[in-house]
Formats: sequence, C-alpha cells, structure tokens
Amino acid sequence: MTRPAEQSPIRRRTGPRQLGTLRERLSRRDLAALEDVEQFCLLTTRQLQRLHFAEGHSSIGAATRACTRVLGRLAADGLIVALNDQKRRKGGTRRGSDQLVWQLASRGDLLLRHLRSGGHRKRYTAPSREFIQHTLAVSELGVVLREAAMRGDIELVNLAVEGAAHQYYVGRQGTRAALKPDLHAITAGVEYEHHWFIELDRGTERGPHLRRKLDAYTRYFNSGRYQTEHGLFPSVLWVVPDIRRGQQLARLIEATESIRTELFQVCTCDGFLEEIITRTVGNEEASPHEMRAAVADGGTEGGDDGR
Repeated sequence: MTRPAEQSPIRRRTGPRQLGTLRERLSRRDLAALEDVEQFCLLTTRQLQRLHFAEGHSSIGAATRACTRVLGRLAADGLIVALNDQKRRKGGTRRGSDQLVWQLASRGDLLLRHLRSGGHRKRYTAPSREFIQHTLAVSELGVVLREAAMRGDIELVNLAVEGAAHQYYVGRQGTRAALKPDLHAITAGVEYEHHWFIELDRGTERGPHLRRKLDAYTRYFNSGRYQTEHGLFPSVLWVVPDIRRGQQLARLIEATESIRTELFQVCTCDGFLEEIITRTVGNEEASPHEMRAAVADGGTEGGDDGR
C-alpha cells in the first residue's frame, strides 16, 4: 500500500470521540466510497462516479460534478488524498477533476479501522508511476465487474483485489508459498458459479517473468489447496492490451511444457467483460484451448474487433 506525503498536513485530533463525530457526518455512500478506495488502493474520480453516482443525475457531467464535490469534502476531512492534485493546481486550471487519482489517507485508514474495531495500520510510501498505472488498470477491471453486477448482467459473489486476492499454501519442501493474482473473482449465473484468477498484462513483462507466473499457477494447482476448499480450480484469465500481445502470450502458453496449459485463457481489455459474461452465463462449451487459439489466430475472440 502506498501514498504520497500529504501536502501541508493539518494536525487533527483522531481519538475515538473525534472519529465518532466524523462518522456521524458521513453518509452511507461516503463510507462506501472510502471502502472502495481502500479496496482498490487507487481510483480516479470517474471510476468512483461510475460506482457511486451512476443514477439520479441528468448527465454524466452532472454525476461527475456531484462526485467531485463529495470527494472534495472527504479530502477536506483528511480521509482521502489526490495523488495528482498538486500538478493540476500548478497548471492553473480546475479542469481535469475527473482524472484525479484518489488514495486513502492515514486518517481515512484510522476511521475504517475504528469502525471495524481493529485491524492493522497500513504503512504508506510515495507510489511510483509504474505502480499507479498498473493499479489503475487493475482497478478498471474491478470497476467493470462491479458495473456488470449493478446492471444485472452477472452476479458478483466475491471480488478481491491485489493483497486480498493472494492465495497462501504449502509449497516446495514444506515452505509457505503465495500466489499473487491481480484479482480473484467469483461470478454467478442462474445455475453455476465461475471462479477467476485475473492477471492484467500491460505488455511490459518479458518471457522469463511471464513463465514464472505461469509456473506459479501450475504449482498452486498441483497443491490442491483451492480444489479442496471449493471443489474446482479458477480459470486463469490473462487480460492483454491488444491482439498482438494476446498472440505472443498464447504462443508462450502453448510452448511452455512445464505448465498445465488448460488452466489459462487470454482476452483483450476490450473483450474482458464479454469473456466474463460468456463464461459465466453464456457459452460454457468453448474450451480454454479454443479461446487461446482464437486469439492466436487474430480472430475476434475476447471481443477485439481491431478497434
């Protein structure tokens, strides 16, 4: 968990009485927004608007303005902080508020732990550009899943992000090992649940690193830990930026003899939601190999139509 140093920090009393008073001022939507910023680590104003201000407004612009006012109030209370607010202000414009990137501030973390009557305090350091870009891309996939659930396209039984998605098991020689997907999701249709490990690939990782990730999933599968608890093993869905990257990854999966290739699926970012819905409530007949083959052949599997 990372965060920047807060600009011109204002010392506030944060004892139980002050936190209780602060809680009384917050609406249910305020708390839900705080919890989402905590869960995803980073969210833009626009993403928060889509999650919490999607209804009851005449336009997206009106919804974004309402969201911006609420986030500004939460920031004034020291509960969240905008990573890129200083740069925007120095530019001499108030435009671009929907592109602000929000993170939980230490006081927000303290409030949520107070409401839960416990929990470990998180340590914060300044995030790198790479961390911000990857985290926001992962957040976008989570927001897309939440939106699909709000529309009724799927039921989202569970969504765990980054650290909460990690799976721990006994690895080689009895040592503790961890699988670290970007997202762990459980979706459901009318009859069945579908479990997912989701990896966001931005096209920056090279072959050796990708092979280590593929091997990690095979080792976790072989441990039997997840199957013992749930009676199945999740689909491992790699979400790539474009068809070309999908072709590279599909070839790597097929060429890596040490892994269980049947575990892995590949789709583009544009086709992510279609892939989730199709596998959850639609065509359950297509095998993971067939889906990888469609990507490798440059077809439209995963919803990528060359846009």
